[in-house]
Amino acid sequence: MERILNQLLNCGWDPHRTDPVLLRRVRTVSGTAFLLVLLGLPFLFRAYEWQIGVRMITVPAAIILALSSLFRLCLAKSFPISTQLVTLALYVAGAIFSSGGIGDAVVSWWLLVPLLAGLLRGLSSALGWGVLVLVSICGCYWAQQHGFPFPDLTPPEHRASQELLQALGITCALLILLNNYLSQIGQSERVLAQHNEQLSRQVQRAQTAEHELSLALASKNRFLANMSHELKTPLNAIMGFSAYLQRTLDQLSPRQEEALQRVVDQGQSMLTLVNDLLALARLDERPATGEFGQAVDLTDLLARIAHELAPQARAHGLELVVETDDSVVARVDSQQIQQAVASLTRHGLMFTRGDKVWLRLGRLPQGALFQVCYAGELNDEQKARLFDRFNHLHSQAGRDLGLSGLALPLAHEHVKRHGGCIKVGTDQEEGVCFNLFLPH
Repeated sequence: MERILNQLLNCGWDPHRTDPVLLRRVRTVSGTAFLLVLLGLPFLFRAYEWQIGVRMITVPAAIILALSSLFRLCLAKSFPISTQLVTLALYVAGAIFSSGGIGDAVVSWWLLVPLLAGLLRGLSSALGWGVLVLVSICGCYWAQQHGFPFPDLTPPEHRASQELLQALGITCALLILLNNYLSQIGQSERVLAQHNEQLSRQVQRAQTAEHELSLALASKNRFLANMSHELKTPLNAIMGFSAYLQRTLDQLSPRQEEALQRVVDQGQSMLTLVNDLLALARLDERPATGEFGQAVDLTDLLARIAHELAPQARAHGLELVVETDDSVVARVDSQQIQQAVASLTRHGLMFTRGDKVWLRLGRLPQGALFQVCYAGELNDEQKARLFDRFNHLHSQAGRDLGLSGLALPLAHEHVKRHGGCIKVGTDQEEGVCFNLFLPH
């Protein structure tokens, strides 16, 4: 018996493939339609027996609408149309009771209409049907107040059974809707509990992964720091003995002198790279505090950079052009910012296609702005790789100015720890321009 009832209520919808929420709504539609048919048949027979004209119109209309809803639901699998048809059938069924005036039965039945529409179609459908129900109730009351009575055509000896049938119909319809509503709440709570459990497991896994990642990063930083120190020892020995050979050996051929100089230069480049790697590892170990010591005159800092790099620029036939305000003061780590601006300047000297590199410093309402501009080009892919410590640019421009591949990523980290940023712009007039912003 239960199996047959489930098949009737499912109306051919596969319970294993249909979404549980949709299946419950299908069962609500079919259950309401079957209830209207079963409840309407006694009213239809009594309407013909007692010759109640209004019921001979409304009862068949409600039954036809309910059967149409079942037909669309079973054969066409059209759920949206079926919901509208069964809701309309429930509304028309309320007119069955209205032949005896607007009483509690009519109001109770009609209030089920927006409730059914809301459960099946959502809030907007419930509001639409609710407005229609309110208009219908107000219209019936207005008609009664203006001399249009609604006589109860049910014979007096059958009114008690009629009221009992009405109460049973309203109760059954209410139970169907409550079952759907409570089932949806229960399903939603179960789904929410499952999602919360999954989320808790994901959060726990994320916390575990974060802890393992922090341990791995700490191990990596210790390894880099140790390796940097280990590399510096033989490098210092290589550079020290190479410099000693340069000072003491007098009878070297030009080829030997060139080879020895290359050893010194490459050793210095390697030492610079190791120092930058060590500096990055130290930065990763120390969290950024955003607090720095004394105020620094950035104008003097830029002058020191220009004085330091001017001989290297002249050696390659280049000129550093410094443009600055009279005095720009900011509270920064002077060593870090000087290293960052010097790295950008060296990059400009290495890659410029012209004979000048411009160093500018300006005062902004929000802070200070360094600019390093040179004649050149950078595409978007190159811009993205400039400050990437793991995928930085390796190409050379034929000029060696002691800039390691990690110098720009290190400069980016220094500026970011000051709350600033480095942006790269390109245009046809000035070429490539680094904009280094430092907030107050």
